[in-house]
Amino acid sequence: MLNLYSIKFAYQLISRMEPSEMRYFKRFSGFHGGDKIYMELFDRLREQRRKNVPLKRVRSLLRKEEPRLETLVKHLNERLLEALTFYYETNSSEHRLAKSLRRLELLLYKGLFTNLPRLLLRIYNQALVEERFSYAYQALEMLKQLWGMNLIRSKSVRAEDLFRHTEKLLNYMNYAHKAWYVAAQYAEVILEEGESHPHEKLMVIDQYVSRLGLEPPAPSDPLTLHFLYDTGQAIRARLYGDHERYLQLTRLLVYKFEQKPKKQQYLQTRYLLALNNLIAGLTEQSKFDEARLVLEKFRKVNPASRYLALQKERLLIFNELNLAFVEGKHEEIANAYETYKARLERTYLRSSPSYSLNSYYLLAFNLYASGLTHETLEILEKVEEGAMELRRKDLLVAALIVRILTAAQTQDIHLIRRSFWHAYRKIRLSRSTTPVEKVFLEYIQRTLKGEFPNREAALDAFASYMQKLRESGELALKRFWEVFFPTDWIDKKISQYREHLQSGAADRN
Repeated sequence: MLNLYSIKFAYQLISRMEPSEMRYFKRFSGFHGGDKIYMELFDRLREQRRKNVPLKRVRSLLRKEEPRLETLVKHLNERLLEALTFYYETNSSEHRLAKSLRRLELLLYKGLFTNLPRLLLRIYNQALVEERFSYAYQALEMLKQLWGMNLIRSKSVRAEDLFRHTEKLLNYMNYAHKAWYVAAQYAEVILEEGESHPHEKLMVIDQYVSRLGLEPPAPSDPLTLHFLYDTGQAIRARLYGDHERYLQLTRLLVYKFEQKPKKQQYLQTRYLLALNNLIAGLTEQSKFDEARLVLEKFRKVNPASRYLALQKERLLIFNELNLAFVEGKHEEIANAYETYKARLERTYLRSSPSYSLNSYYLLAFNLYASGLTHETLEILEKVEEGAMELRRKDLLVAALIVRILTAAQTQDIHLIRRSFWHAYRKIRLSRSTTPVEKVFLEYIQRTLKGEFPNREAALDAFASYMQKLRESGELALKRFWEVFFPTDWIDKKISQYREHLQSGAADRN
């Protein structure tokens, strides 16, 4: 469990803060009196993070320098969380309703009841427009308190009105809850078993879902209900292999959002995810022209908050890299290498580090396909470091395989051997426990021992081990190997390299 008062939490949080957040924190700390020694700790942690000093070393250094470290860390973390909460409340429209509710709650407890019913009804109606059902429910609960205090019965707010408002809201929340669960049930199959799954399991889920009695939402129902229901049905269609149905549902969902442009500003997260799902489906079905058009539409979305801007950038980078790789437009990515590297640096650790690591991995793949050895190895270093930190062993093994292939592409014997030793150390350091790691480690050890008489034999062995990796992966790894590791493309590369070796041998003869 994450300890909010630990130095690890402070170190990670500071690493994920933007420059604007840091400036606000320093101004915010000025509002508090007393000794601000915790600010010195903040500056030291920030400096150590900039130098990429490991946390264990940072902790040992600070304990030697500061005997009151635990107290200072607790004080620093309290101030950081307090400052960032205020920062996002004052700089994000998403927090406007929450802030308004807190203000009205304060007025209620202070006995200042003038205009409270009118203001609470306004918040309730606005929350329904923005489809933030939890805030609408809080506004109704406060109205019920006023009704119980005999303060609003003469204000044209009857018990029946409150009942009907609450009933309508609870129906929306109940439907959203069930629709989310249905989508989660189907999504879990992909997360756990990938695309290769028994249809019997889907039939069991279908039977369970049918007992929930979830009907398609009415056209006038909130878009949130349509998003959750349609997304669940789209995932189900994909699992059954009905890709046309998947595209039909994702296209329809995007169309529903675009028919209500005023809603988009409140539901941007869901709109971005709907566009992302459509791009993914179009890319997998090789409908590249349409995917490019949807990607251009994605770029034109104007984020309503800093958080959404990060989410948009994260998804945009991933789809650009993935689409370029599938289309074979590696040179475009290679030419914009520095740009993509800078964009990833800005999003990494600030918005879904795991997702950003997948983008780094795709960037490395595009660079490898373009023959840029130094740049590929540089990005792979980042992927391996993040995979170790996030315990993504599937991504670590994939990155190490690409590293070996990159070295083999250069035909530099010394680089190839260094890559094998590097992979051996990384696998040992990760304490290989999964079948994938064990198979890969066995191949590395055999290679380093010199069991293969020549490079062609080693390459053939590598191809067979790749097959073993695909067959022996744990359930949670199957999705990664099927989607993020294009094994057909790798097989083609291996065949090309084998032909190159054979033609070289023929020329020498």
